[in-house]
Amino acid sequence: MSFCTHCHREFQTTADQHFCDECGNPFSQNDSASSVVVSEGLPRQIGTTSNQAAVPILGGQADSTSINDSDLYFQQTNPSQQVDIGDKVTNVYNQIKTDEYCAYGGEKVSLEHSYRCPHCGRGPLCVDHFDRGLRTCAHCLDVQSGTCSVCNERIPIQETKSCERCQKTACHTHWDDDRRWCEECARQWKDVVSAMDSGDVVISMGTLVGTDEVELKGNILTTNDGRPVATIKENTWYVSSKQWYRIKPQLLDREQKAMARFYPSMRLTFDGKGTACWIGDIVTWSGKKYEVSLRYPPIFPYRPPPAYIMSPKIEQSRHIYPDGHLCLFHKDDKAWQINTTAATVMSWVSLWLHCYEAWLESGHWPRPEADQVVISPKY
Repeated sequence: MSFCTHCHREFQTTADQHFCDECGNPFSQNDSASSVVVSEGLPRQIGTTSNQAAVPILGGQADSTSINDSDLYFQQTNPSQQVDIGDKVTNVYNQIKTDEYCAYGGEKVSLEHSYRCPHCGRGPLCVDHFDRGLRTCAHCLDVQSGTCSVCNERIPIQETKSCERCQKTACHTHWDDDRRWCEECARQWKDVVSAMDSGDVVISMGTLVGTDEVELKGNILTTNDGRPVATIKENTWYVSSKQWYRIKPQLLDREQKAMARFYPSMRLTFDGKGTACWIGDIVTWSGKKYEVSLRYPPIFPYRPPPAYIMSPKIEQSRHIYPDGHLCLFHKDDKAWQINTTAATVMSWVSLWLHCYEAWLESGHWPRPEADQVVISPKY
């Protein structure tokens, strides 16, 4: 039998029970060997094993909100124990019983409505420093938050963004969704573009640097932090605004005359971008007819016009590229010269079609081959 001096009640107890079932107070101060010592806001038990029973604070329901019983603060503190308390205070509440004040903020707590954090073990915690929905104390929430590198505001970690350029954290307000950069990097990029437009940039190890970040040390130009700098010669970007046949009309005349002589059925067309293209039919020795398309490249005559079999389309063959244009010669043959005409290419196409038909029949491709790869083009 045990007798509680606090509620003046005698009742049957087990051998390892040291606290009153009714009020939670120890049977006697001399018998109480369990206490809580708070160091830097983290309570730890002394003189008790991990499986020792803990008695909840008296006072009925802790709150109208449904919470896990493990969140309720369990009173295991010797009332006579005097220690520091609170994460946010230092030596302010010395000589105060820790069970009467919040272990995080140091506020006076009602033990009937106090909690213990199931994550870090802090307790007792007042209602202001324990999120009953997340079942987490204010300390754990603070640890799980980040600071925006632009405005320095603390924000929940799940709401932060990491800049792909500088790797700094930013909030939604200071974030550029288009570039996935923080607001500061997006602003700096605009400055870089402006500097490029004005020519006030140099190159340092592959990265653009403004001329205001460069200094001359002796005869060597470096960045302010010592990286080597390469200056950029003034240049103008250029792309031809006219097709080859507009610049060299005599070349177009040569192409038309050659094609009319050898392949009079071919007709010259121009697409919406102004690209010149020959379209017409070739009939092989077997009597099969194929529709052929030759498309002049923008840099003609320095590259040959690629040839495509438009109908019937080639489902599978050797000596054809995945995009459907025919492999008519090996690059080492130097078959193409700047004075070669599209009419010559049509002759190569005719030879290719005859070899193709022989290969379909026997599996042998006439004439020398550099490889025997079979390709199913997609065009």
